[in-house]
Amino acid sequence: MAKLTLIQADIMTYQLDKTEEAIALLTQTIETVGGKQDKAELKLKLADIYLYKNEVWEATLLYSQVDKSMKEEPLGHEARFKNAQLRYFIGEYEWAESQLKVLKAATSKLIANDAMTLSLVIKDNYEADTTGTELNRLARADYRIYQQRENEALTLLDDIIATGNEISKPHALFRKGEIMEKRKEYADAEQLFLQIVEQYPYSYMADAALMHAAQIEQSELKDKELAKQHYEKLIDEYPTSIYTAQAKKNYRKL
Repeated sequence: MAKLTLIQADIMTYQLDKTEEAIALLTQTIETVGGKQDKAELKLKLADIYLYKNEVWEATLLYSQVDKSMKEEPLGHEARFKNAQLRYFIGEYEWAESQLKVLKAATSKLIANDAMTLSLVIKDNYEADTTGTELNRLARADYRIYQQRENEALTLLDDIIATGNEISKPHALFRKGEIMEKRKEYADAEQLFLQIVEQYPYSYMADAALMHAAQIEQSELKDKELAKQHYEKLIDEYPTSIYTAQAKKNYRKL
């Protein structure tokens, strides 16, 4: 029942633009479902939808409930990360950073890496610009992406790419690359990712950008030789990256 409800809520929210119906469905199911895990998953989805429609306090309350009820479980770690991300979206960076510090040691490698990346976004941008102006611009763009308001996000990202600093620009290029990739504009996406690697090779986004570029070349642009070059570059120049193991697998296949 819970799994089906999660699928229905996703379709209602992100495909049919029926967020109120999705919220009603999830709320009703939360009241009737018995299992602790199922209830937590439903609350997490409900929180995501509240954040999507800009009801941040409803969202943070639900994320906190899941974090508390599933504290040492992967679902609890996910809820804590999403709550930290919410605080980043609305400009509460110190609160977000305090939660991200804990999550860097999370048992889930994906959550730990996401926490590390967001923590670096906050820390590095504050060090580069103590007024918080660049960080505010990035957070607004990231929130628009989360809400699937991509045209608004692109306007914000293009402004950062044109006028931002050496810390904010690679982040903006990466986010724009992700949007282009989602839109199946693969050549544009590849060039944006490679721009990060070429211009900002020491950025915390560089290894992810290189992986994205290589996968696009392999799967979408059908340029196997270029993909091999970029997998090799990732393996050689970013040996501690979480993407290195997958890059080795893809390289061997090619």
